[in-house]
Amino acid sequence: METPMTTEVTLREFHPRDKEKVAAFFDQMGGETRAFFNRNDGNRKTAMRFFDGEVPNAVYFLAEMNNEMAGYVYLWDVHTSVPWLGVAVSENMKGKHFGRTLVRHAVEYCASHGKGGILLTTHVANLRGQGLYERMGFECLGTHANGELLYLLRLAGTQKNSGVI
Repeated sequence: METPMTTEVTLREFHPRDKEKVAAFFDQMGGETRAFFNRNDGNRKTAMRFFDGEVPNAVYFLAEMNNEMAGYVYLWDVHTSVPWLGVAVSENMKGKHFGRTLVRHAVEYCASHGKGGILLTTHVANLRGQGLYERMGFECLGTHANGELLYLLRLAGTQKNSGVI
């Protein structure tokens, strides 16, 4: 059974002083998380590029609890009307509905910035992630060219079956 969170969490944009926290977050990832989220260290490399100023078209939000990084959510292609989403939760926060908090933050950010929707992909075996996305209103559109499942969340003001986002 999943246990809801009861501890205070702070969500804020990445700051240059967070480099060690972000590195430690990736270091604590278990095998399943690395397989589904950080294959070949791709997401770590992208997140760490933030600290070199090399990710101009993305926004990263760090979730901090007890002075440790409990997770993060990020959006890239933020200059488009439908940015892409990525989310990761620390091993000790799994099963506590924390992913919902992170995804909700990204949705609120996109809605407040006039975005029409949010895209994401997830591994076909990531059943936990698929359940989260579907509970949050994302619709599975099929398989992306990368072999992962493609999800779309249409935000308010868009028509579900119009073909236009």
